[in-house]
Amino acid sequence: MGLIAIAANPASGRDIRRLVSYATVFNNREKQNIMERVILAAAQMGEHRFCIMPDSFHFAERVIAHLVEDLRSVPEGLVYLPDLPCSDGQEDTTAFARYAEEQGADVLIVLGGDGTSRAAAKGLDRLPLIPISTGTNNVFPEVAEGTVVGMTAAALASHIIPAEDCCQRCKRIEISLNGKFQDIALIDVVFSSCLYSGSKALWKQEDMNQIVVTQCHPASIGFSALLGACTIVHPEDEWGAMAVCGGDAPNTRVALAAGVVTAAALSHVCSVPLYEPLTFQMDQSGILALDGERELRYRAGDTLTLNITRRGPRRVALASALALAQAKGFFRMGS
Repeated sequence: MGLIAIAANPASGRDIRRLVSYATVFNNREKQNIMERVILAAAQMGEHRFCIMPDSFHFAERVIAHLVEDLRSVPEGLVYLPDLPCSDGQEDTTAFARYAEEQGADVLIVLGGDGTSRAAAKGLDRLPLIPISTGTNNVFPEVAEGTVVGMTAAALASHIIPAEDCCQRCKRIEISLNGKFQDIALIDVVFSSCLYSGSKALWKQEDMNQIVVTQCHPASIGFSALLGACTIVHPEDEWGAMAVCGGDAPNTRVALAAGVVTAAALSHVCSVPLYEPLTFQMDQSGILALDGERELRYRAGDTLTLNITRRGPRRVALASALALAQAKGFFRMGS
């Protein structure tokens, strides 16, 4: 019997960027609907258990009450809530990801945005990850139907397909301060001199001094789009990119938020090979925004080192996984 772990961030898709742009508000009821479709689909493709992360919205309790107690569509005991603390912060997702890997889960499904995926990645080593987009700037997670995700998770949990045949080790940016490792980002690191503005989310282009990305494309929205307006870096490329923001007259149009195209000034755009660390000697205090949120403060005189590596999470390619499963007869019935 396979074990499928599910983590949903009740705060994703509801930050300040909803007030300063035209982004959709992704409510928690719809997140619960997605989780239920994941579980229903996976349960119809084999016998599996489902472990749901504790959270302030009580997703696990709501799903159990609806699917197990009311609809009786999933047998009792197959969906459970682990005995883990709930602080209503990013550390919950990191701790749950680590717990799922330690428990021998076959796959971790995460509902949220770039920040939620980053939090999960901090707790993962080998466990395959399926990130579903329910956040604000969603460069890393993808929009996916819960039914498709559930079938994919069931194929992995049934061991019909080896995880290594449908997973790619993602890139990440490893950040050190004065020689000591501090944190990671999956998509972008932005240097900002704006320490506080009433929100943890960074959203104004004029607050950005420099940016480093693992991937960028003009089809993305958010900070990586700054570089995506000038160059393209794919997830499979063995390099990232960087640029200096501000200083001169605007020379680039960028979709920094939903419905908002902003004029921005970019210079010194260049590629950054993997495993070739970038070192910055800071001449003023500021803060690093990691995947969109202010996280790491630095002071004048500090040394920051950023290293783009391929030590990120093992991400599942949904379409490839289901194609492999289909070839192995996963969808056939009877003899």
